[in-house]
Amino acid sequence: MLAKLSVLLALLCVAGLEVATPAWARGGTYCNRRTGVCVVQVGDPARKGGPGSGSGGDSGCSWKGTAVPCTSASGGTFNPTDGCYYALANPPENVVDWNGHKPGDPGGAVYEQVCLGRAGVAFVWLAIPPAGIGPTPEDLARRALASLTVPHPSTGRYPAGRLQDGRPFTVVRAYTWYWTDPGTYRPLTARAAAGPVWAQVTVTPVALTFSPGDGSAAVSCAGPGSQWRPGDGAWAASPSGCDYRYEHSSIHQPGGVVTAVYGIAWQVSWVGAAGTAGTLPGLTTATPSTFAVAEAETVVIR
Repeated sequence: MLAKLSVLLALLCVAGLEVATPAWARGGTYCNRRTGVCVVQVGDPARKGGPGSGSGGDSGCSWKGTAVPCTSASGGTFNPTDGCYYALANPPENVVDWNGHKPGDPGGAVYEQVCLGRAGVAFVWLAIPPAGIGPTPEDLARRALASLTVPHPSTGRYPAGRLQDGRPFTVVRAYTWYWTDPGTYRPLTARAAAGPVWAQVTVTPVALTFSPGDGSAAVSCAGPGSQWRPGDGAWAASPSGCDYRYEHSSIHQPGGVVTAVYGIAWQVSWVGAAGTAGTLPGLTTATPSTFAVAEAETVVIR
């Protein structure tokens, strides 16, 4: 049937006759890559000039160093990764290149494809939208990430207590343990979807950091740290490695205190439709804690 239609349209075109053509067969030569059957356009003024001719859209895109419109006259959106314009389409099933899929397969859609440097129009089935046509899995991963409330660390510390003037403290040259509540140090996931396109993002804690506030560089450890218990001993190092030793008291610091900053470093990864996957920039949540660094003989524990 399509072969006969293509011949008929071609003959009418040669004869100079204008005929009505189906909406899905306007704007070029439509070929089924599987069967080799093509349908020739009779003419469509809306497509005069074609993509890249300046007849439609703006000129904010480029292909191989040449400025091209970002949208075609027919409403297709330019994909800079392959030099083609795409628009959602709903043509008869037998003119679609299904890319190994079949009609009704979930998770994809049919798009009209017009490529620079290649004559005609093709209909292709794609599992995820090309660039510029709806959200991509990475776009959805970013949306999912934005929906998460990523915890800030709590500020566990030992030695801890208060001086006579009420200031919290730690002790010079002692192992100052630092930790966060384990509930703040655990992976989080979120999912976002738009039609058949989806993505799931996972935010994973990779380090607990401690900026001591005395001018020294931050230290870090893998994990939430260990909460000090009386049985651990007054001067022991943290078994998890989450500790820091202050070499000087804070007597000469403003207010006689230091402000340490606890941080959790997070790694962000995602998986999505059609086997896509990737990473997003890592992030850090932080909480400050202000206390004195006291000489041991001056400490009063209540």
